Amino acid sequence: MKKTAIASAIALAATLPLSSVVMSQSDESMEVEEVIVSVSRRDVPVMDLSQSVQAIPEETLAQPAFNDVRDVYNRVPGATAGIVNGQKAPLAEGIQMRGSGVTQSNAGGGSMPVGYYIDDVPFLDVGALAPPPLSTFDLDRIEVIRGPQGTSYGQDSSTGSVIMRTNAVDMENAGYKVKLGTMTYGKGNGYGHTMGAVVNVPLIADKLGVRVSYLTEEDPGYGIVVGRPDVENPLEENKDTLRVKVTAKPTEKSEITYTHSEWKTGYGFLPGTNILSVSNGRMELGASSWAFALEVFPDGILKNNYEIEWDTLVMKYDLGFAEMTYSGGSVKSTDRDYNAEDFTYGVVSITDLPSDTDTHEIRFVSTGDGPLSWIAGAMTVEASTDSSLYYNYQSYGEYQDLGSILQDQDSMYAELTYELSDTLTVFGGLRDHEESRTENSEAALRAPGDPATGPWTGYLYTDSSTMYEFDNTSYRVGVEWRPDDSTLYYASRSSAARMPIPVSQSTLAILAENNLPNLSSEDASELISTEIGAKMSLMDDSLDLEIVYALSEWTDIPMYAAYGAPSGPLSMAIGGTDADVTSLEMSASYTISDTLSLTYAGGITDTEVAAVPDPSVVTNFPAAIQVGGELYGYSPTTHSATLQYSDDMDNGWEAYGSIDYAYREKMMGFSSVVYADEYIAAASDYKLLNLAMGMRKENWDLNLSITNAANFDGQYTPDLFPDSPNDTIIMFPRAIHFQVTYDMM
Repeated sequence: MKKTAIASAIALAATLPLSSVVMSQSDESMEVEEVIVSVSRRDVPVMDLSQSVQAIPEETLAQPAFNDVRDVYNRVPGATAGIVNGQKAPLAEGIQMRGSGVTQSNAGGGSMPVGYYIDDVPFLDVGALAPPPLSTFDLDRIEVIRGPQGTSYGQDSSTGSVIMRTNAVDMENAGYKVKLGTMTYGKGNGYGHTMGAVVNVPLIADKLGVRVSYLTEEDPGYGIVVGRPDVENPLEENKDTLRVKVTAKPTEKSEITYTHSEWKTGYGFLPGTNILSVSNGRMELGASSWAFALEVFPDGILKNNYEIEWDTLVMKYDLGFAEMTYSGGSVKSTDRDYNAEDFTYGVVSITDLPSDTDTHEIRFVSTGDGPLSWIAGAMTVEASTDSSLYYNYQSYGEYQDLGSILQDQDSMYAELTYELSDTLTVFGGLRDHEESRTENSEAALRAPGDPATGPWTGYLYTDSSTMYEFDNTSYRVGVEWRPDDSTLYYASRSSAARMPIPVSQSTLAILAENNLPNLSSEDASELISTEIGAKMSLMDDSLDLEIVYALSEWTDIPMYAAYGAPSGPLSMAIGGTDADVTSLEMSASYTISDTLSLTYAGGITDTEVAAVPDPSVVTNFPAAIQVGGELYGYSPTTHSATLQYSDDMDNGWEAYGSIDYAYREKMMGFSSVVYADEYIAAASDYKLLNLAMGMRKENWDLNLSITNAANFDGQYTPDLFPDSPNDTIIMFPRAIHFQVTYDMM
């Protein structure tokens, strides 16, 4: 993909007169249903926003094909989602937008490039820097913003934000909802199940109410281990989600909502196992290369456990001229380990990474009717995480790494919007961000002179501490033009920056021990984005169309380079790489008839490296990353399309169905440790076809769905370590779902 192709497409769209697009429709045409979003801190139709926003409604989220938040990312133009070895593991990458794959994978410094919010409260887990393992059950909608928008949000989100909105407490009507489902893979290990329930109770009419939702899911897995017929369900996954939401309205002008959420996830794998092949929807795993694995785990399965508790408090008060909102959240990762209960001393490892993150935000949103509107707010974050990693292999001896991270963030932001006329509006905003990060570490490493294969006597580093500080002011300015009620053109320019990725104490110790220079980045990675967009309602409002062009200019992108240390290749983040990213995105919603509708979302992304570190200084910089070449870790082209059908039957039932297709072009990648001289192409593109059909009547909804109906089993990220191919993204095999929902809400 070349930039000239993107430029040509933009030029063609710009020269196309509206009269050639606006075609007549019959009287039977229907308007596209208006979608209301709250990304601007106000309830506004998505077609009236001068931002790139994708909204996924509750009706879509209720389908079995979208039972996880990450399942909906296919519907976001130019976006990709993280899946590791066919599993949506909790620590897998989240959504990646506009070529941000390289910085997403390097998210260890500061905040994530993509922000995650639940009900306008930022979800931050400094220990994992991962999205919440959130089910779509009992969600009202998901809103995805592309591009920087830090002047109206407290969290520093350089490439976009994902906002998940849960259903509100009904203060007037009691009700409940029950969902039961089962599924099986075409080449799987039995049946999985889904059981969920929602109960809403108004305790005091219009004053106090509570809503409780619970969902438990079991995925049976679908892999087999060659030569180990006794190993069952090596890739099984179990998830439990609980949410308790209490809302009180003490006065007509005030509202208080407290929410307690819990997520528990357990997913299995065979330690030391290699993926041998994927054929006809069946993943074949090689027998464990760790001889002791069979001694510790009789069934051959190691299970990771991931538990999170999240408490939030949102208080709103109508001041007359503005709405004041306080939102606070506390994330506690209570357990993230590798089957400590199965640990046998002297055989395997234990990893424990508890973390605690607290956020506080206060904001004011104007409510007047004049030409001037504004938003102002401040946010603070206090986070800490401890790590305890312990190995005691029989052949290698001891290795121990104890550490902690303390991270503080303070930010202030404001944005003004002014209507110059009935058709012309300007806006602008600033955000000041300060962040500090302190890393403490002590480790027992291999002593100098000890053989690489053991035994190790240990070498102790103690009381090491490093402080990182970061200060940045970002902005967003733009203009919007509305020539009529059905058309919006806008242009904006915005900036964002992220703290440099810190280098671990153990890495610094190895550098010092071997007299190697520390070439880690000292400058923040900065993004400047220019966005031009058009939103149009055409064909008697039966077609909503959005076209967006975005140019992102990155400076000081952290890139991993390998040192040839005597102890082995040492990978660390090095700054000094600049790149330009050009994106062309389009989304459309078309009501074909009163029974049929079509939606589409697609994106083309082109990257070009503009600068690399001075080769005379950074002699070990990967040769694969060259000026004029491309970045890595993203899909250059993405497409998704959904055809939906619904019709009322004579017997009172409503029949419905959908065909959902997604495509992502295969990724390019490289290993800074093994293959630094060239990019490695993935084996295939990503293709996904989902089918659904069902019937609704009054409170009942019966659904039969097939996910990955074509049984595509490609790998669309490269094998960076061919001798141990464990880092590829592999599709789930075909699965059949049957779901029954009874809704009395």
